[in-house]
Amino acid sequence: MNKDYLNLIFSGFLFILFTLAIIEALTFSKLAQFFPLYISIAGSALTLIYLITEVYKLYKQKVKEGEQIKISLLAPLRYIGWILGYLVLIYIGGLMLATAIFLILFLILESRMNFIHTGISIIAVLIGVSLLSSALDIYWPTNLLGL
Repeated sequence: MNKDYLNLIFSGFLFILFTLAIIEALTFSKLAQFFPLYISIAGSALTLIYLITEVYKLYKQKVKEGEQIKISLLAPLRYIGWILGYLVLIYIGGLMLATAIFLILFLILESRMNFIHTGISIIAVLIGVSLLSSALDIYWPTNLLGL
């Protein structure tokens, strides 16, 4: 499969996702729908514009059979696994614990960051999340561990 076609498929997926987010945001109360609705509208509009320009470029471009690039579909699955693992960790242990565990594993295993930089990054992110949580008065849902 050609890289350009994979780009179109992914962009189409993002457009569908933003459009579904618009529909879902319309079910919120008036006060709660402001941010998700307008972000979803902007994301949907920009994704649609990008999708149309990419289809137009692909239509104009004559792709030769010998120049097609083979793309491995299994490589992105590793990152999808990271995201799913992070979501499972949030469900089990809560946002703060999951963020710390996720960052430790991801920064050391994927980005090959050393322990000192990993520790500094984790502390900065946890302090930032804590400050934003208290400044915005965000209520984090309970998890399986009750943390």
